Amino acid sequence: MIDDDLELGETIAPMLERYGIALRLAGTPQKGLAMLREDHPDAVLLDMMLPEMDGMEVFRQIRAAPETYGHAPIVVISARAELTDRVVGLEAGVDDYLAKPFELRELVARLRAITRLPPRAAPAPGVTPRRDGLVLDAGRLEATFNGVRVAVTELEMQLLQALQSVRGRVLSRADLLPRIGHGPQSDPALVDTLVYRIRQRFRAEGGNAEVILTVRGQGYRIPEGIWT
Repeated sequence: MIDDDLELGETIAPMLERYGIALRLAGTPQKGLAMLREDHPDAVLLDMMLPEMDGMEVFRQIRAAPETYGHAPIVVISARAELTDRVVGLEAGVDDYLAKPFELRELVARLRAITRLPPRAAPAPGVTPRRDGLVLDAGRLEATFNGVRVAVTELEMQLLQALQSVRGRVLSRADLLPRIGHGPQSDPALVDTLVYRIRQRFRAEGGNAEVILTVRGQGYRIPEGIWT
C-alpha cells in the first residue's frame, strides 16, 4: 500500500489479516517503489494524492518497468471520487478504482477479484479458442481476435470472459458488474470504460475494434458470427 496516510494503513492492516491478506505500508512514492523492487506483491493499493510525486506518475513508472516492479494489478484508493477521476484512472490502465472512505469488505472483495487469475508471467492453464479466431488466454492476460493479439488487464479479461460465456447474448451493465467482481453499488460506467479500453487496444494494433458490440439501451454482446 503506497499512501501517506499511514494511520489508515495501520488501521486496516490487522483487519485485512483476518481475511488472509498481509499489508505492507509505504508512506512515500520512493519508499513504495523501493518496496516493489524488493518484493513483488500480489496487488498494489495506490493513493493518488501523494507527497513528492502524483499517484498517476507512480503508476506510470510501475507500468513502464515491469521487469523492475512486476506485473501486480494496481487498485487506486483515493479521495478523488468524481466520475471523471475514476474514468481517467481506468482509461490510463489502472485495474480498479476505489473511492475513500471505503468499506473494508468491499476492498477485500475487489482485491480477491483482481488477484484470482494467474499472474501474467505464469504459464497459461488453458486457452479458450473460438472458431472465428477469438482466443482468451487468462494466464498471459492476452486476447486475440481475428488474428490480432493484445494485452489486457485482469478486469478486461474478466469482461471478455463474461461476454464470451453467454455466446452472443446481450448482457447489461448490471449483469456484467458482478461477473467482474463488483457489487450493485459500483458505478456502471466502469463497464463502459472497460469496453472502450478493449476496443482501443485492438484499434491501436490495427485490428477490428468491434470485438464487443453495443446494443443500444440494452448492453453489450459478442458478435453473432463468433458462434456460427
